[in-house]
Order: sequence, then structure tokens, then C-alpha cells
Amino acid sequence: MPSAKHRRRWIGALSLAIALTLTSTARALAQALPPAVRFPFLADPLQDTPLDPLLPRPVVSRPLSPLELYALEQDLDQLALEAEALAKAGNLDEARPMWQREIRLRRLLGPEAELAAIDRVGQWLRDSNATQDLQLYAVRLNEIRAELTLTEDRALLERMATTYVVLGDVDAAAEIRRDLAAAALAAGDGAEYRRQLEILAVLRADWFYFPEAAEVYGELVALAQNEANRDDELRYLGLQADNLEQAQDFAGAIALQQRQLTLYQSDESLWPQIAPLQHRIANNYRTLGDLDIAARQYQAAYTNAIEQQQIEVAANAINDLADIYKTLGRWTDVGYLYEQLLVVEQQAHSAYGMMAAYDELGQVHEQLGSTPMALAAYREGLVLARVLGTHQDYFEAQIARLTGEAS
Repeated sequence: MPSAKHRRRWIGALSLAIALTLTSTARALAQALPPAVRFPFLADPLQDTPLDPLLPRPVVSRPLSPLELYALEQDLDQLALEAEALAKAGNLDEARPMWQREIRLRRLLGPEAELAAIDRVGQWLRDSNATQDLQLYAVRLNEIRAELTLTEDRALLERMATTYVVLGDVDAAAEIRRDLAAAALAAGDGAEYRRQLEILAVLRADWFYFPEAAEVYGELVALAQNEANRDDELRYLGLQADNLEQAQDFAGAIALQQRQLTLYQSDESLWPQIAPLQHRIANNYRTLGDLDIAARQYQAAYTNAIEQQQIEVAANAINDLADIYKTLGRWTDVGYLYEQLLVVEQQAHSAYGMMAAYDELGQVHEQLGSTPMALAAYREGLVLARVLGTHQDYFEAQIARLTGEAS
């Protein structure tokens, strides 16, 4: 059975593959849309022949009056309700052309109304794999975006970035966030610059673009260092390391975590953070195959965890170090570690932990050829198993097997 770590990596790889499929750029998708789908939707609805029945028919060509626009808005709201009712009833194929009609006419009410409609409809379509519709709306967003400027339309661009995400075009959303960040920096607005970078980093991470997310967090680390803001520096370093781990760049993650460790060690109030971080560093060295350094890091994590009375961290470090020693065939050292684990689990008042430690001790003593000591460990485990009401059969079977072998 694959370990939890391997399952997490497999799931992460699968999620990344799915995300890369979903986040193809709208520019490429637009080329795949049939002209018969793309052109009618993008055309000016006021130039249709005949006009949509919801549009007025003035005698002379003129812009729609405020009253006519209000009436159109009311009609489109009703159309939206009818389409949503169809979708809720499971008739999405009937709802989709109604939504296209609604969104196409909404552009006459202005970009904000159109964006709101695309965002609302996109939420439905994302859950229904209506890929072509999502592509179509992303193309329309590109047209709207081309008419906007950073100086005058920042709020609308920010809203558009959110809508791009709904449609699955994360690259376009990231481009807008990057542009908004650059504009804020040029304007001397440090708080807005930081905000846009944070949103961009989360966006990239949420869609499994872990190297890109790590790069943005690196920019935030540098910003925090320039501002001498240690708390933010530590936070961003941690997030950058998280994303590098997700990207399988364990060496890069270790380098960042070592910087974190130095900062923790320089402030006594942060010492409780040291052991968990050392355990994580050890895991990364172990993944890289450097068992010697990993073992030393687990030992350090255990020592510091005991000093800080972090029982769970100490137990995890012992178990992981024992696994390394098992790999190396150092069974005497493994036995010593499980004796230490018993002490830790006793301090934690964890009957389950003690039962598991006795089981491990029994197996170690078997490896060392000490049947009496193995039997003693299994018998202690059985006592706890009976108290807990679990695993009695297992320990009884182990004892019966060894007793039979000894007789």
C-alpha cells in the first residue's frame, strides 16, 4: 500500500495535470471556437437583422434612451431567472442559449452589467463542463479588456480578473493582477502593491502553479526585508517554501526553511517554532535521499521538541528517525528509539501511542532474535489493547505465534 506521502504526491501531480488542462489561455481557445459560434455572439446586437425582440425599434437610428435601457434591464433580469430555473431543473442545454442571449444584450447596459452576468453564468457553467461557452465568454472579456486602461478602469479591471478566474483563464487574471501591482508601485502605493502580489500568489497556488506562486512570494519576502518587517518575512518565507515543496523543489524549500530557522533562533519568543520546522526540513532531506542529514535533523527536532514539551512533534520525529534506522538495518538503535517513544507517549498519556510503541518494540526484538523480550512487549501491548477495546486479536496472535515457536 502506498504511503500517505506518496498518495499526496500522486494527488498533487494529478491536480497539476488537471489544472494545466483547465487553464489554457483564452487566446488559444478562441482560435478553436467555430466562426459560427464566435462571430454571432461578438457582433453588435443593435446591428442584427432582425433585432432581438427585447430591443426597441426606433424609427430613426439613435442610442437607446434611459427609459428603454431600464426596460431592457428588467426584461433581461426576467430572462436570467428563467434560464436559472431551467438549469436548476437539470435542463442546462436549454438554459445555455438563453444565457448567451442575455449576456450579449447586457453589453448594451455597460461593461459592469455584462461582467456581472458573465460571472454569474460562469459559476453555473464551470460545474457543468460547458467548455465552449466558457471559451466564448473569455473571448468577450478579452474584447472588453482591450478597451480599458489602468489609469481610469482599475476597479473594473480588478473585477474582470475575478471573472477570468471563474471562466478558468487564470493566465489572463494573473496578467491583470501583475499590471495592477505595477501600477500601484509606480503610484507609490505600497499597501496596494503588496495586496495585488498577495492575491496573485494565492491565485497561482490555488490553480497549482506552484513555481509561479513561489516566485511571487519571493518578491513579497524581499519587500518585507526592505521594510524590516520580520513577521511578514517569516510568513512569506513559509509560504514560498510551501509552494516549492508542492513543486517538488525540496532543495529550494530547505534553503528558505534554513533562513526561517535562523530567524526563529534569534528570538526566544519564536523558539517553539524551531522543532516543527526542523522536522519539516528533515522530511525534505529524507525525500532527497540524504538520510544522514535527515537523521541529524530528526534528532535535533526531537531534542528541541522535548525542551518545548511538544510531545506530538517529538513522537513524530522519533518514528521518522526509526524508519530511517530500519532502512539502514540499525535495529539496536531502532529499539532504543522506541523505548524513548514509550516515555514520550506516557508523558502524553496516549494509550494508543503506547500500544503502537509496544508493537514496534516487539517487532524490533524479533529482528534482534530476542523472543522473550518480544513476548514481553506484545503482552504489554495486549494489556493496552484490552483497555482500549481494539487490536486484541492481533496481539494475541503475535503472542501465540512466538509462544508456539519457543515451545
